Amino acid sequence: MDPSTEALARHVRLGEDGALALKSVSLDGSHVSSPHRHGVADELAALANSRGGNLLLGVNDAGAVEGIPHEHLDAVERWARGICRDAIKPPLDADVAKLQLANAAGTLEPVLRIHVPRSLFIHESPGGHFRRIGSSKRKMSSDALARSFQDRSQSGIVRHDQTLVPRTRRSDLDCALTARLLHRDAVWGDSQPTDDLLH
Repeated sequence: MDPSTEALARHVRLGEDGALALKSVSLDGSHVSSPHRHGVADELAALANSRGGNLLLGVNDAGAVEGIPHEHLDAVERWARGICRDAIKPPLDADVAKLQLANAAGTLEPVLRIHVPRSLFIHESPGGHFRRIGSSKRKMSSDALARSFQDRSQSGIVRHDQTLVPRTRRSDLDCALTARLLHRDAVWGDSQPTDDLLH
């Protein structure tokens, strides 16, 4: 088993927490009859509005791997992607992946992992604005919602033009484009930009 999948399997055995939500899947043909679309949207938005994490489809809330029938895996994936795209505002940029986890008998079962990064935005789902607290989602009060919007806007990460790019060197910059943005007193670490960069 892939090391990252094995780490996820260990997390599942420990149960739900602030970064892991579990949902069993029931199907009527290729149609997902349970869980409800809105409930899944609320869970995903809660993860994004908190610190991010994973929602596993095909694992019940007690941590038992039930799986998703292989022939319906693509349909469930489309259903999950549709929730991220259409049921959450702004749409959620989540990574949906097919994995195999061992059930109680040791048989590998297909499941879907929806990985939700901590978002730059506050997301609204059909039930409102939620965040993850421990192993459950909680609706955000108006005060908590206002603080969350403020935290996101003041963190600096929302302003993409101010985001640091790791391992970037001065030589990576286009002199013609950057010269007009620099001041003569701009500080570049332990040196000043050259005159030809400023003119």
